[in-house]
Amino acid sequence: MIAAACLMVGGCGNTEQQTLADAESFLGQWLTNNDGAQPAKCHAFGLLMFPAASCEDMQRHAARVLPESRKRERIRPIECFGDGAQRACGEFVEIWYQSRDRLGREIQEGAVVKRDDGAFRLYWYRSDLLFTTLAERAEALEPSVIDAQQAQDRLTAVYNEMINNHSELYTYPPCLDDVRASTTTMVGTGFHPTTADPVEIHRRASNCATQMCFALIGQKVATLCP
Repeated sequence: MIAAACLMVGGCGNTEQQTLADAESFLGQWLTNNDGAQPAKCHAFGLLMFPAASCEDMQRHAARVLPESRKRERIRPIECFGDGAQRACGEFVEIWYQSRDRLGREIQEGAVVKRDDGAFRLYWYRSDLLFTTLAERAEALEPSVIDAQQAQDRLTAVYNEMINNHSELYTYPPCLDDVRASTTTMVGTGFHPTTADPVEIHRRASNCATQMCFALIGQKVATLCP
């Protein structure tokens, strides 16, 4: 019982080899028990640092691998994991496997576990299957991101042209991406940027409880109270 407890929490005279054994034992249980029947459990800080995949994503993709097919390729302790703003240091162990999914395809999967307060938790998990899912998500989002950037660039260009003609309107900024034109936010009617009337725009701004901003609706400029 004592030996089993030491293996689970890694507390009894921990050497590097014991740390590796503790980490692999924990990960083996996480992967084997990860059938979706119970809510996924992962290291909260790991999810914060690597938000592209949720704990449920990792659980679901790990469950698509045949447990008996996993053959460990390498295991090593690491002091720090991640790069730049995602870099964190502590007691980490990195483990990689060659495996097969339930369709018989060869895949690679790896995980990083971190020990805090004497117990290991899953910090990061990736596999060929999960990488494919994340890449498809990014590709699906790309057109909307480009469209949003193009719309913001167009607003900036129209705004700069209007400010060049009426420098006093610099008081009012372009609207941010999350500010949308609606019947409740729009003040007055839209106008062509070449017909901007500073007096009328100042009058509209005086009716806003917050700072008025400019948005584009088609070819016209709209004044919004966010």
